[in-house]
Amino acid sequence: MQRTRLLLCLVFAASNVAAAADTYVVMSLVGDHVTVITSEKQLGSNFDLNHQQVVTVNGRGLDDFASRVADATIEQSQPSATVTMLRANDPALYALRNSWLDADAGDVKSLVTSAATFVAPSSDARLLLIAPYRADLELKTDQGYAFTGSKIAGLGLYVGAGSQVYADREIGAAFLGVFANFQLLLINLQSNAIEAHERVTAGETYPSSLAPDRNPINALSDAQKTEALQKLIKREIERVLPGMLGSAKS
Repeated sequence: MQRTRLLLCLVFAASNVAAAADTYVVMSLVGDHVTVITSEKQLGSNFDLNHQQVVTVNGRGLDDFASRVADATIEQSQPSATVTMLRANDPALYALRNSWLDADAGDVKSLVTSAATFVAPSSDARLLLIAPYRADLELKTDQGYAFTGSKIAGLGLYVGAGSQVYADREIGAAFLGVFANFQLLLINLQSNAIEAHERVTAGETYPSSLAPDRNPINALSDAQKTEALQKLIKREIERVLPGMLGSAKS
């Protein structure tokens, strides 16, 4: 009889854990394009002239990668949680995300309405939105950060013309920067409340000496550029997301 009661208690406790398991919907809207910034030194001036080009990314590889990293991070932090990954095929969703570039909160109601067409949220469902964030570039070097004078949202490349501000083995050398400026918003799909919000500004630099032709844009191959962007995305999501999940539950 005592053993039967114990088994019943264990079954009841397990059912309560399952019922209390959190549900997350992950959507990334940061990987549809990259911004390529080319810096040209102005003669007789200490300022850079930065030219920007937006390059559309074919497919959803970067967004899918960000969603998978978020999924794996949630699983590690909350093994009992249920995660649904959404692929944003509607261009309107990418247009909607622009309301988050600068402000702390955008049009959450419109986004929730759009997300609801893909999933029927439970009472505890949360939407993890990965969206661009407009901020100054933080391109890390061996001895600090390279000054760029650029404020950009999303993912991209910075082709540096060379400056004494750049601190590396090659002082004043041209370089390639890879950057990721994005934010994570954890939104309750029932209340539309933003329960947690983290901003990311990350970047790395690569000297032009890595390029066979010394052209900084070729310091990394196309495949290596993608890998460098993925490395930043993975590192930062794994860094900030566990804390977001913990603060939302408290």
